[in-house]
Amino acid sequence: MKKVLLTMFGALSLATSVFSQANTQGSIIIDPYYGYPNFGKSLTSTLSTGSTDVKATGIGPCGIRAEYMVGDKIGVGFDLIYNTNRVTYTGTSTDSTLNTSTGLYDYTYSTHQDEQLMRRIRFQGRFNYHFDISNPNLDAYFGIGAGTNNRFRKYWVDNVQQSASALNNITLLPISMRICTGIRYYFTPNIGINAELGLGGPVLSAGLSIKVK
Repeated sequence: MKKVLLTMFGALSLATSVFSQANTQGSIIIDPYYGYPNFGKSLTSTLSTGSTDVKATGIGPCGIRAEYMVGDKIGVGFDLIYNTNRVTYTGTSTDSTLNTSTGLYDYTYSTHQDEQLMRRIRFQGRFNYHFDISNPNLDAYFGIGAGTNNRFRKYWVDNVQQSASALNNITLLPISMRICTGIRYYFTPNIGINAELGLGGPVLSAGLSIKVK
């Protein structure tokens, strides 16, 4: 990660008065990517510390970005971000029954296998400003984005899915925002790699860059 960050900030320091022709007005760039870390997975695992046999898994954050260059330095587009986190653990239930002969409650304890799944989808509009770079194969930019923020949850007990109310899928903040900086390096006129560092989505992501024009 350290090398990636140094490369990104080093790219920004290459700014000169000659604009890179890596992207020009009318270019369309598509960036499929995978990101790190999955905060939801880490948080879910932490909150389940009171249970036993905890296993947390997840996908992402991953997604696809697309950008249309409305000018040599300005691009607009979208960013679709998807991630999941799933946790399984052994839970304990306590049942009480009134003992009519003693007038006291008798308690019984049972274990069950619990599983929780959360899927998160964010769709953001994007605005990128591209820096002047002397290397024609290198593209560096600063971006901001804003859009939707949705979470969908499911819950199982002993492999039986439990009924969920609409409240389970309510998101505290229904909007999402992102601020980032990124680089692309093209090995050919149409194929390259990308890396992006930001907040409001994956902290660090990397993937392919495919330029249509």
